[in-house]
Order: sequence, then structure tokens, then C-alpha cells
Amino acid sequence: MNSPSLLTPPRPAATKRASNSAVTLISKYFTGSVPATPLQQLADDACPAATRALLQFANDIGYAVGYDREQNGRLVQDIFPVRASETAQVSTSSKVMLGSHTETAFHRHRPRYVVLLCLRGDAAAATTYSDVDDIVELLSPEHLAALQTTDFVTTVDPSFMTKGEPDAEVVVQPLTFTNGAWLLVYDELLMRGTTERARAAIAELHRAVKLATQRVVLSDGDVLVIDNDRAVHGRTPFMPRYDGTDRWLKRALVVRELPHGDVLGRVIQMRL
Repeated sequence: MNSPSLLTPPRPAATKRASNSAVTLISKYFTGSVPATPLQQLADDACPAATRALLQFANDIGYAVGYDREQNGRLVQDIFPVRASETAQVSTSSKVMLGSHTETAFHRHRPRYVVLLCLRGDAAAATTYSDVDDIVELLSPEHLAALQTTDFVTTVDPSFMTKGEPDAEVVVQPLTFTNGAWLLVYDELLMRGTTERARAAIAELHRAVKLATQRVVLSDGDVLVIDNDRAVHGRTPFMPRYDGTDRWLKRALVVRELPHGDVLGRVIQMRL
């Protein structure tokens, strides 16, 4: 395994140790053979060696979990372009910008880490990310104060409603300062303010996230670890070919501790 490489903006103030990084890249973690990229989700694992490698990595930093309403609770999710969702705001889209977001921002049991293993990269498909420490530097004291209230709501991710499940509005507090660190819950497209003050603050948060956005293009075998409390992420558009050579990631969502009462095995149950 190669050593971690820190992904940080160029200014010195943003430099962090790898153990304290919001986003960490490990180059060429997986070197096994990779079959053709699937065209649709399969009942059987198309690359079990990569799944085992990702699960081992995920379980070294916590517990890989699934969600009962997303990809049938799979602990390792395959992400590749699907024709039916080309322009949707879901991970299997391709031809649209995937908006910056906290993974499962609406959920009471959000993952602490999003771990992406790239099996087959695409030079046009950059993963975007913004570090909360860089974001808050761009916000005024007034907007920082407003964003530390519960005058905001977000809705359920579209990937949790693929079988016609109902949507819901969930109250959230975008920014929290605890134990000397900023934490962020954010969804560019699904979150809104419920008061005039909150709407002004979230408009500034949108602006700050965009200004703080960095990009990384994953290559074959790379692992990217995103601290879901401290960074938001998205993806740039790319053009799928549907010929077995498209971008293909495996994703594990990792919690530090398994929740009590809302989990069956490693699958977290929907409780709003």
C-alpha cells in the first residue's frame, strides 16, 4: 500500500497533517484486475477482489454500513454511469454536475467517512470537495451565527426514493463548532433556509462552498477518503460510452460506532 497523499488547497493556512485531513488520497491502493464496467446493477459482485479490499480498508477505520433504502443496503456500492439516471442528482448520473453535499445530509445516522475506490477512472470526471475550515474563512460573523441555528431544512436524497418512497423535510443545523473544530451538514440542492435571515446565510454558504471547491481526478486503483463531517463533495459532468470502459468506483460508507436500535447487522434502517 502506498502512503497517503494530502489533498489541500495551495495556501499554507490550509495545510493539515494526513491524520487530521478532511480529504485524503491513497494512490494505487488496489492493483488487481478489473473486468468491464457493468451497464446496470448486478445481483452478483462483478469485482469481488476490489470489494474485499475496500471492506478491509473501511473496517480498519470504523464500520462499513449500508442503508436499507439505498442499493438494498449494500455495504459496498458500485458507482458507474446508468442511462436512466444520466441527468439525475444521484451517484450513477454522468451528464450533470453532481451538487456539493454531505453524504446523507438528512439522515440521523450519517456516515463519518465516504471511502471511494476507483476501479476505472475518467479524466473528465473530477471529484469535487470543499473543506469546512476553508469555507468558514469566507463567511461573515453574521452568517456564521445564522448557520449555527436550526432554521434550515433538507429533504431525502433521491437515491433513497427509487422505489417511490415518500420524501420528508428534516430540520438541520448547517454549522456546529465543537471540541475546537467546525462540522458541516450541507446539500447544495436540497437544503433551504426557513427564515429570511437563514435564506441569506445559506446563499452565502453556497457562495463560500463554490469558492473553496477543489478538484481531484481519481486514477485506477486510487482510494479517496472524505471526512463527511468536515468536507462536502460532488462530481463534474462526463460523457459515458456504455461500452465497458466507463468510470467505475466502489463506495463504502463508514461510521465510527454502530448506532443502537436502528441497525440490522450492518444495515441502518430508515428512521426520520
